[in-house]
Amino acid sequence: MDKRRISAGADLVRLSTLGINFALCIFAGLGLGWGIQKLFHLGDWVFLVGLVLGIFSAYFLLFETLKDLNPPPPKNPPVP
Repeated sequence: MDKRRISAGADLVRLSTLGINFALCIFAGLGLGWGIQKLFHLGDWVFLVGLVLGIFSAYFLLFETLKDLNPPPPKNPPVP
């Protein structure tokens, strides 16, 4: 079996899970903010901080995955 074909299939699987991971990061941030707010009886700002942290983590995961899928070209290309 062709290694490039397997690699392309694995890349497609990773890309297909990006949307789910993006949404889960945001909801996890919201859930942690809400849980901390209820546990420690803090103001509504904790809920918003959890939302912002969830959005930041979602974008970080997105950019790291895209960077892994598209590696930079080699610094010293082979000379023909």
